[in-house]
Formats: sequence, structure tokens, C-alpha cells
Amino acid sequence: MHTNRLIHEKSPYLQQHAHNPVDWYPWGNEAFIAAKQEDKPIFLSIGYATCHWCHVMEQESFENVHIAKLMNQTFINIKVDREEMPEVDALYMDFAQAIIASGGGWPLNVILTPDLKPFFATTYVPADSRIGSLGLVELISQIQDMWMQPEERDKLIEQADKIFEIFNEKDAAPSLDMPTINNIEETAQLFFRMADPLYGGIKGAPKFPIGYHSCFLLRYGKLTGEGRAYFFVDLTLEMMSRGGIHDHIGGGFSRYSVDDRWQIPHFEKMLYDNAILARIYTEAWQVSKKQNFKQVVDGIFNYLIKEMKQPHGGFYSAQDADSEGKEGYYYTWTRKELEVILGQDANLFFEYYNVRYPGNFEGRSVLSTTDSLEEFCERHEIDVLNTDRIFKECREKLLNLRKKRKAPIIDNKIIVSWNGLIIYSLAYASMVFDNQTYLESAYDAAHFIRKEMWKDKKLLRRYCDKEARYDGGLDDYAFLIHGILMLFEVDGNALWLHWALEMTEVIESKFKMPDGAYYTSVGEDPYTILKQCEMYDGAEPSGNGIHCENLLRLYQITHDKKYLSRAEDILRKACKSIEEHPVGCCYLLMALQRYLDKKAPTVVVALNSDGQWQDLIKATLSKNFQPHRVVIWNEVEENLGTLIPDLKLQTAIKDTTTLYLCSHGLCKTPANDQEKIQDILNGF
Repeated sequence: MHTNRLIHEKSPYLQQHAHNPVDWYPWGNEAFIAAKQEDKPIFLSIGYATCHWCHVMEQESFENVHIAKLMNQTFINIKVDREEMPEVDALYMDFAQAIIASGGGWPLNVILTPDLKPFFATTYVPADSRIGSLGLVELISQIQDMWMQPEERDKLIEQADKIFEIFNEKDAAPSLDMPTINNIEETAQLFFRMADPLYGGIKGAPKFPIGYHSCFLLRYGKLTGEGRAYFFVDLTLEMMSRGGIHDHIGGGFSRYSVDDRWQIPHFEKMLYDNAILARIYTEAWQVSKKQNFKQVVDGIFNYLIKEMKQPHGGFYSAQDADSEGKEGYYYTWTRKELEVILGQDANLFFEYYNVRYPGNFEGRSVLSTTDSLEEFCERHEIDVLNTDRIFKECREKLLNLRKKRKAPIIDNKIIVSWNGLIIYSLAYASMVFDNQTYLESAYDAAHFIRKEMWKDKKLLRRYCDKEARYDGGLDDYAFLIHGILMLFEVDGNALWLHWALEMTEVIESKFKMPDGAYYTSVGEDPYTILKQCEMYDGAEPSGNGIHCENLLRLYQITHDKKYLSRAEDILRKACKSIEEHPVGCCYLLMALQRYLDKKAPTVVVALNSDGQWQDLIKATLSKNFQPHRVVIWNEVEENLGTLIPDLKLQTAIKDTTTLYLCSHGLCKTPANDQEKIQDILNGF
């Protein structure tokens, strides 16, 4: 019955709202001209396609003809997909978090003056007022009344101007000092105080599987030998893998759990969460060799490759929580249907996966385990191998049955930054687990982005329905470089290093701030009222944090001190942020750990014509957790020697594979017999 301007957009989120009676505009010139011509405030609503509460608000309010009429009379209404335009989302989320006592979230609804300055913000709003919660109908009425009264309107505009000025002046000048080892130590101690000693993660609910917290602590444990760091990481990853937040049937992790035990998830699955979690589970396996951690990695990648990979290579953004109009229906079970399909194995399965009547989620069951398989079998005095076989068969039956259900929608946008994260994790895991499927999937994604989203020496952020659009932001460049450098470490192909260096110079020329770090966007959108520099990690890592590590890795690879100097600029700029909110700066602190590691090794493997000992060297290097190491495979490729001049001298001596171990540009005596090479490798 209704069609609005969003019908012409590619975004699945915007398409979801294309038939609302609300007269939605996409972000752009037409909307902003209309706001000024019609003298109306702007209702800016930001969300994404797999956001559960976005769906709820759409059904309650944006599909309501009466509410839509009020919105159309009062506002110019703009819809933004936060994944397409992260700079718009980040800017107004910062405003919202300053205005809303409970903090931000999605859907994010911000009311702006016609010149785009915010004066009110909220998240989900019910259609009608409830106890302690203003409804959208009443909110619209109040805004309309105030806007129509000159004195009240002046107050709103004055408030918006003040908010804008505060944010315009908030950017801190860079420190002359660098953050130090003390910042790392203080952050670790803060984590230990915040840690949940029973279930891992941070105390409280809801509980998010923030993989980079564990990444930081694993490196801290490696640096200091502190057992509490290893304990916290192991506990967190073990409890997450047992919880309902982990999809025991199809693999992968949900966005968060609503409780503090990881039991009941908010069922949407995000590419970036699963990419980061695959990385930390791989790293934790290197430390502990726990088979369960490897199985979790396999589950994540099997899910992503089978269900989230575009036929030509890129990975989709997310999968919804809802199906058939119900949250979590696709992932949950009734006891009766489990009894029918599992037969004689049902009772054992119920005991292990905590299936109780009447269920733990709206009359259905979210599967989770209390014990490890070994603990369960020991308690029940049954054979581990046989029980493992039974459970595998049960899970396979349930997966086949689940495939017959209507699956939650997949947001089929391909986002460069998130693909950069998964390229890194796939390439890293391919090396650790010697898995060619992982490596091929990383190649596929990288080649897809290079072909479809790298145009005229610049990145486009999003690909959807055969269209690449929106200038890439800092995150897109930094995260992709992050992944591409890992591909270079795996295969030594000069293509990857050359591309990483090209993108690094784009960041330097397009994103550099006058005083050191990098803006989040190129700032070419005339309607972005502030250029921002973000140091803190949020749902995704900080682009400055990731790029700081990129620069340090490039310094290790090339020995070019300009990359070291650029990394130092970021760390100086970040010093105040690290001091004020250290747990929000994990990626910067991980980069700082690398920076302070004066023994961070560069391993150059000059292969002879037969690739002698290559498998031995690769296996030894990959099985051990050495987070600050970089590896260069030198096969005397002319292009690679041009990019790294030192390699012209670091060749296979007497056509025998030779290993060069360097640190900060100084190299030890090369080793070219198996015994000496093995001695060096054992040092890792």
C-alpha cells in the first residue's frame, strides 16, 4: 500500500523500510534541502538489517499509519544503515551517549535541527507511553509543540549548538609522552578486578563475547608469564563455548547473551564478532592445545564458509535473530521434537545439553552444556569416544532438520572492514592448523575485494546487489591491510605486500590528522558536520588501534623507520584515551605491547630451489603463540626484493634454505643447516 524513497536503495535494511507509510528519505541532499524548505526538524533513525529491536520498532511504529502521519507532518524522516555509513552512525552515537543516561544502542533515533545538529536522542521507543518510558506518539507531539513556539524552538536550537560546540572542542591534543608498560600493567589489573571468576568475561549482564579482551590478556600473559591472564582467557573461552551463545548445531556465536552465564543469546550473528572470536580461539589453541578450541574454530569457519560466503568470494555482514516472526525460533527446540528425531539417544542428549521441561526460552530450549565432554563422561562413567560419536550423530540429525526450517534472513552486504577481519583470521588459522580450505577462502575474499571494491586506487566500503558504493573509511583500509599482511606472512606473495603499502599511503594522504593519528573518514561528505578521530574499541576494533599494529608490522617487514614514526604518532595521540579508559583501548594496548617488545622478531626464510625444510619451519612457527613475530618467505622474487631491499642480501646460501632472525633491523648470523635452524625455532 505504501512505497517511499528507500525503494531505490540497495541496503537490505533500507529495503525493509521501503514500504513503510513513513515518508523515509535516504541520507543525502534531497532530505536536507527539504528540511530547510519545509522548516522541519529531522528524525534520523539508524539501524541495521539484523537488529531485533529495529524490527520491533518498525512493526509497532513505522508500519503504523497513524504514527507515520504524525511523523510526516512533523519531521523530515531519514533512514541510515549504520553498516553502510559508519561515520554518520559513530557521530550521532557519540552525541546520543552524551545525552542518554543509559547509553546508546540500536535503533538509534536522533532529532536534529535542519542544519543537522542534534538536540534529542533515544534508542528503541514504544509506540505509546508506558510506565517510565515516553512513547513515540507523545514524543512527536512534544517536539512539534516546541518547534512551533518561537521561544521553545530557540531553546532547542541553542541546546543543539551547545552540544555541537562541546563535541567540536573535545578532541584532545596529543601528548608529548608515549604510553608505557605501566599502562599495560594497570589495564591488566583492571581486567582482573572486572572479571567474572565463575563464567569468564566481564561481570554482569548482558554479556558480550568481546574477543579482543582475551587477545590483550593472552599477550599480557605471554609478556609477563602471569597465570591469571591465561586462566581468565581459558575460562572465558571455555564457558562461552559451552553456553547457548555458541551455536552447538551449526557453528558460530550470537551477538551477546542476556544473562551472565552465556546461556540465553540474542540470536543474531555478526561477521565481525565471529572473525575476532575465530582469531582468539586459534591463539588460545596455540597456548593450550585444547581440542575443544580447535573444534570451535572449525565450527565458526564452517558456518561462515557454507552460509555467509558470497559465491564469488566476499563474506556477508550478518544473520538475523528472527525467523517466522519469532526471535530465536530457528535455533531452539521443543523437548518433543528432539525426542522424535533422536530416539534412544534423546535422554543422554538432554542430560548433556541441559534440555529440561518446559524449556528455557519461551517454551523452547536453547542448547548449552554445563560440563566438558570429558567431565560429563567421567561423571556418568561412560566412554568418551563413543559418547562423542553419539553426540556428533545427534547434532547432524538436528542440523539436517533445522535446514528444513525457514532460516533467518542474511544481510547480504559485503563490508570491506569486516572482510578484512575474517581474511586475517582465516589466513592465520590456515597456517596454524595447516588447513588449505581456510586459506582458499581468505584468498577468495581478498581477490573479490580487489576486483570489485578497489577502484582507481581507493576502496569502496560496501558491495550489494552488484553495486560497490560509499568511500571506504579508516576501518576499511586498516582492517583490510591487517588481513592482507597476514596473507603475506602465509605465502610471501609480493602482491599482498604491494597492495598493503599502497593502502597505507592512501591512509597517510587522506586520513591523517595534523597532530598525529587518523580521522575515521576522508570527510568528503558535506553533510558530516564533524570529522572524528576514534581511539576506543566498540563493537568493532578501533581503526587507529588496528592501523598502529599495521604500521609496526610494516616496520618489522621493511625496516623503514617512517612506519615506526607513524605508529609512535598514534600512540602519543592515544595516550590520554588510554589513561582515561584503558579497557576501551585494547587494540592500541596490543600495538603498544608490540612496540615495547624490543625482541619482536622478523624471521626471513630464504628458500632454496626445492623449498627445503619449508614444511618443518612452517609447522614449528605456526604451532607456537608468538604474537609479535613476522615471517617473510623469500624465494628471490624480483618484485619482493624491490619492496624489501634487504632481501636481496638475505638469500639461500649455497642453494640451501637459510633462516635469518632479525630484530629492529639487526640480524643474527644466518643458519642454513637443519640443526641450527631447529635450535632457532625451538627458541620460539
